Amino acid sequence: MRGRIFDISRACVDDGPGLRTTVFFKGCNLTCPWCHNLEGKSFAPEIAWDRTQCINCGKCEETCERTWSESGWRHGCTACGRCVETCPSGARRLVGKEWTPDELAAEVMTDIDFYQGTGGGVTFSGGEPLAQPDFLFACAERLKEAGVHLAIETSGYWPSKYLEKIQKTFDLILFDLKHVDLNKCKQFLGTASNAALSNLKTILDSRFPIEVRITLIPGFNDSDADLKSLAAFLNNGTRKPEILLQPFHRLAVSKQNLFDIPYPYADQQPTSQERVDRAREILRNSGMSTI
Repeated sequence: MRGRIFDISRACVDDGPGLRTTVFFKGCNLTCPWCHNLEGKSFAPEIAWDRTQCINCGKCEETCERTWSESGWRHGCTACGRCVETCPSGARRLVGKEWTPDELAAEVMTDIDFYQGTGGGVTFSGGEPLAQPDFLFACAERLKEAGVHLAIETSGYWPSKYLEKIQKTFDLILFDLKHVDLNKCKQFLGTASNAALSNLKTILDSRFPIEVRITLIPGFNDSDADLKSLAAFLNNGTRKPEILLQPFHRLAVSKQNLFDIPYPYADQQPTSQERVDRAREILRNSGMSTI
């Protein structure tokens, strides 16, 4: 069994308690246009090319098995990685490495002292970790046997059959709530949110530890009406979760040239502090607790 990871980030403090190692799974079934992890959208490996580091030596073209067309080197690229190995300036990077569960578990266990010393652990993020479910659970089970605290960051867009295994394997779920408006989700994400909302309600009706995260996306879920509808949904559960409000940012702008992927929200201004404060006020007036 092998899975595809696009990054392993260490000493993270925003993905659960303590110092954590966050493992980013490659691939997501949603089409959120504001996603800041451009490298996590596709399931396939990709070559990131930093033009500012390129010295135009031509070694990448020399080592490539293909003849580069007028449309550019990306046309027909299989991300074999040969150009990465021969690039003397480090301008090219392979994004999307394959791991076995044992290899990945061994890699993150090198940080065990940080977990034990700070009450931290490992967080699986993405992309969408549950888009590679067998690999995810195989990795998680190996770490759980070693006593590592496990968290998963997810959009909730997966079959409900995974719920029981998540609750048995993980210690915390960081739930990225997009919206409760099915039509808006269909329009922006490529699919309605029925499955995600059903999974969220089931979790809220249980005792499983959860943190609901809402990223304020301009024109999607940041209006007063949007926030009130989100609060109304969350108020209908058996318990009310804590909500982490996250402002929209444009960090993906710096990545679009690396992958030649235009970022649709490049001209959108980041969420202002005033808008964040207003969103917090609406949620609190609706009976919700915000972080």
